[in-house]
Amino acid sequence: MIIKQILNNNVVSAVDERGQEVIVTGRGLGFNAHVGEAVAISQVEKTFRLHDDTVSARFKVLLDEVPVEIVQLTDDIVALARQTPGLKLSEGIYVTLADHLYYALARSQQGQEIANPLQWEVRHFYQDEYAIGRQALALIAARTGVLMPDSEACSIALHIVNAGLNDPKGKINDITRLIYQIQNIVKYWFAVGPDEQSLNYQRFITHVKFFAQRVIEGQRLENDDHELFAMVQQRYKNTVACVEAISDFVEKNYRHAMTHSEKLYLTVHIDNVIHRLAHSL
Repeated sequence: MIIKQILNNNVVSAVDERGQEVIVTGRGLGFNAHVGEAVAISQVEKTFRLHDDTVSARFKVLLDEVPVEIVQLTDDIVALARQTPGLKLSEGIYVTLADHLYYALARSQQGQEIANPLQWEVRHFYQDEYAIGRQALALIAARTGVLMPDSEACSIALHIVNAGLNDPKGKINDITRLIYQIQNIVKYWFAVGPDEQSLNYQRFITHVKFFAQRVIEGQRLENDDHELFAMVQQRYKNTVACVEAISDFVEKNYRHAMTHSEKLYLTVHIDNVIHRLAHSL
């Protein structure tokens, strides 16, 4: 690798053997180094290959402000998250999570704790990401000696969710809030709390996540299963009535008119949760 730009004493931008730019970190890597020289491979600790030019530019700016140890810690947390099957993360997480950790650690060392207002929702709706957040707290403690509060596990989880949704505009709070609202309508309607550990409940929440994402992003399912929904209306009258209440709520608060397909799929998932629960009582 050949040095293209020296960002600071611990970070350089380089060109690899394929002619692609990489960002390389390592203690003292940029000290007394010069553009055009070969990177001291023995000093390299982390190599970042970012394909998005915008993210790469933001990452370079971040490296001027955030200690290299925080960036390396971020990379280890991202690697931990990527072990979760099916979880794909956008490159932007290197910037957003490193920036968050830098300020969160500073606050924690000063004895300042900021509660995450979505803690309950994150623990229930994003269980995999929350588990990663808890593991990240252990990693942070081991690396920095700082034991951060559990609310930080939720904040880290939300950064992972954002990156999984590729949500640079930070709409995840609105999405999570809508998931919570829909779940509560179901609870109120049937006057019962679903079994949150059941497979049917997890499928229901997964479906609602994608529905909420479409609502917040202003997207709609174009296919409209009118005939099939008409059949479902006759078979699952009480569940359909619950879905119609959700539809009214979403239209009034989010200006989203649910299609027959959206109502159909939501009816099936809700009925599976409530029907299985009724049989288990």
